[in-house]
Amino acid sequence: MENINLPIGKKAEMLDKTNWADEFSWKEIENLVKYFHVAKAAAGATIINEGEHDAYMCIIAEGSVSVIKENMASQNKILSTVKKGKTFGEMTLFDGEARSASVKAAEQTVMLVLTRDKLNLLLEESPKLGIKLLHKLGTLISQRLRMTSGMLIDYI
Repeated sequence: MENINLPIGKKAEMLDKTNWADEFSWKEIENLVKYFHVAKAAAGATIINEGEHDAYMCIIAEGSVSVIKENMASQNKILSTVKKGKTFGEMTLFDGEARSASVKAAEQTVMLVLTRDKLNLLLEESPKLGIKLLHKLGTLISQRLRMTSGMLIDYI
């Protein structure tokens, strides 16, 4: 991933255009993006490696990524494709565990990236905004778990 240096206003516009932060006010978005950096990945580039312990999440501003998991036969299987306005990698912000899957750019992709260190700084400096962000992420994780549980029932 290549970091891109953008001013706060441009990062705020980028996040706003994803519709990911619709429940945040413009002022909250401007404050929130202070804790994010922007990164670009070329098509085919690995963004996350399964098993690594780096703690960051990404919101896709442009492009798409493939979430890939190795099966018991050591074959890579695409679990999902994540597109503009969606997130990936947020579980490590909560649990600090190893990455459960790899992520590769399906095309050139631009992302807003939040590290655990920056999340902790946000919670320290702006607790109300940090709690609002954590609530959103918790809701997203819960929705994904419900969807996965619904799909899993067909295999039990």
